[in-house]
Amino acid sequence: MSASSGMDTATMERIRGDFPGLERFIYLNTGTYGLMPEPAVETLLHATATLEREGVACGMDFAADAERCRHAIGDMIGGEAADIALTRNATDGINLALAGLDWSDGDQVLTTDEEHEASLHPLLHLQATRGITVTRLPCSDDPQTMLDRLNGAGSRQLRLLVTSHVTCETGTRLPVAEMCAWARNRGVLSLVDAAHTCGVLPVDVRAIGCDFMAGNGHKWLHGPKGTGWFWSSAESRDRLIVRMVGAGSLQAANPATGQADLHPTAQRFEYGSRSWALATGWKASMDYLSGIGYDRIRRHSERLVDELFDALSSMKGARALTPRSPQGRAGLICFTFDGHDATDVCRNLRERYRIHTRLVPARNGVRVSAALYNTSEHIAAFAASVDQHLSGL
Repeated sequence: MSASSGMDTATMERIRGDFPGLERFIYLNTGTYGLMPEPAVETLLHATATLEREGVACGMDFAADAERCRHAIGDMIGGEAADIALTRNATDGINLALAGLDWSDGDQVLTTDEEHEASLHPLLHLQATRGITVTRLPCSDDPQTMLDRLNGAGSRQLRLLVTSHVTCETGTRLPVAEMCAWARNRGVLSLVDAAHTCGVLPVDVRAIGCDFMAGNGHKWLHGPKGTGWFWSSAESRDRLIVRMVGAGSLQAANPATGQADLHPTAQRFEYGSRSWALATGWKASMDYLSGIGYDRIRRHSERLVDELFDALSSMKGARALTPRSPQGRAGLICFTFDGHDATDVCRNLRERYRIHTRLVPARNGVRVSAALYNTSEHIAAFAASVDQHLSGL
């Protein structure tokens, strides 16, 4: 395998050994839950057992591991660690932004018609309880198309743009820099869901130009479930009302005087006891990925996605819902199969072939993820299994 394709044979053999579950199944659903590498699993389990058995007597510096995670995310997205809050998932971060704004009846939010429930459900809740208007736009990887749609939908009461960087349904990579610039030029805030970006695509939060960004650790960063992050620009952070406060949120507090000064950094969004061992496990996962190299992982995923397109695009009735252009996609690809129920396709893949994909009901689609531990053999087995299903074999 050439260096330009991402992974050499020796590296792939080592990676496969670090994900022992792949001896029993083919896993093409990193976009839901990424698998943790075995060294990180062992670190997580040891940290969890030690903390739960020994409490504060254990002597492990969990706070230092959490800070290393914060700095690693900051470096990954081109931001400052002080602007990163550690959360449980992307949903937490999205809610910090949505619940933190002071909404008025009739305020408008522009979003897309492919948002995950992490964004869509809080927006629908605000629409039902605060009287905001949520306008959903079709997705396109073409910048001018998206700008035209924004221009046609925005009202005078537009307050916020909410968009995925890469959509969870079709895996379309949206032109978020152009979209956020459009919002900024109109005095409108922007929130980007980066759940399907970090770990598989380069991210530069400053170049994107958003006010807020949220992501998680359990997908493409292959960390423990219950890890996530929220980035807020220093300029926009003070526009959010901090709705949840506890130990850790305040820089200074004095019951005698009533003083309650929030941390000036994103630490203001962190509060209370948490499962500190998760940060130790997450740090181990990110160290593992860094040891391989994020650029190598990206090139490996790009090659596998190309193989998916090549294999399925020639099948009768198969239609890609994901843009084929490298600029319009990431590590996800979604197909629909004319005349076939995607539910049946996914079930057959799982039960007959032990191939795990993700059903996209709204599109009658089958979504496939191409991650660091996947191989050309996985892609070929997936394509052959789909072909047999479509042929009624």
